[in-house]
Amino acid sequence: MENYYLGIDVGGTKIKTVVLDEKRELLEQNQILTDDTSLEKEVWKKKIIAIIDLKYKQYTSSTGKTLKCGISAPGLVDFENKMIVHMPERLRGIENFNWSSELQKNITVLNDGHSACFAEYESFYRHKGIQHFLMLTLGTGVGGGIIINEQLYQGNIQRAGHVGHMSVEYNGMSTMTNMPGSLEHAVGNFSVLQRTKSSFQSVEELVKAYEKEDSKAMTWWLESVQKLAIGLASLTNILSPEVIVLGGGIAAGAGNSLLDPLKRYMAEYEWRPGGYQTEVKIAKLGEYAGAIGAALFAKTANN
Repeated sequence: MENYYLGIDVGGTKIKTVVLDEKRELLEQNQILTDDTSLEKEVWKKKIIAIIDLKYKQYTSSTGKTLKCGISAPGLVDFENKMIVHMPERLRGIENFNWSSELQKNITVLNDGHSACFAEYESFYRHKGIQHFLMLTLGTGVGGGIIINEQLYQGNIQRAGHVGHMSVEYNGMSTMTNMPGSLEHAVGNFSVLQRTKSSFQSVEELVKAYEKEDSKAMTWWLESVQKLAIGLASLTNILSPEVIVLGGGIAAGAGNSLLDPLKRYMAEYEWRPGGYQTEVKIAKLGEYAGAIGAALFAKTANN
């Protein structure tokens, strides 16, 4: 029987949804505000439940087909991919909320970095025969996902892929995971005000000033890119991926202003035995990658 696949990506500011058909064709995509800071208790959760109820009615009541649902969210997922078990500080009420048992539907849950990675890999790289793949999402923070032997690697306690918490500076600021000088702090949007001594409000502003050859912006941006290159070279030595893809708003917005200096730094740091060079590319799916990955994961997990 053919099915439809609903993917929901829960972010700090927006909830994004997609519906795919059996051939993975995109039937619809939408987004609404998360309202995580609303005074109404867990309003974000009520919105997601309403979306699920609506889409099940829309796609199953008159078609005779089934709808399978996947949710992408920040945090650590349980071993059965049914719920988020650790998500401090945000999305109150998401921890240990089992969507399947609460809604009496088979719903899979995946970390948002894993979901974006899975979507990019399944959409563009699996059919090329790529077996080992790494993705970093550069946005408010830095997340990621890992493909090993054509399979999403979630790791012990589903913690794999949190590449933003690797250290690229031993005496830098500590993260929530106690790592000093993290890659996330070096690149992420959340720390740009601190990194630039209150000169820039966002990485987007910083990159625009860099492109205008502002001397301070050039120093700060290139420092971030250099640390990213050190992180990627380290990950290459550990995981040996065939392709590294950079996603998220920073990568999409910066484009060649990121790739060009990154390639120069990678030439300096990457170990290239026999001249072998790991490909580094910008992601293609954009802001709906997490939702698409959640839908595709529901498809593969339930087959």
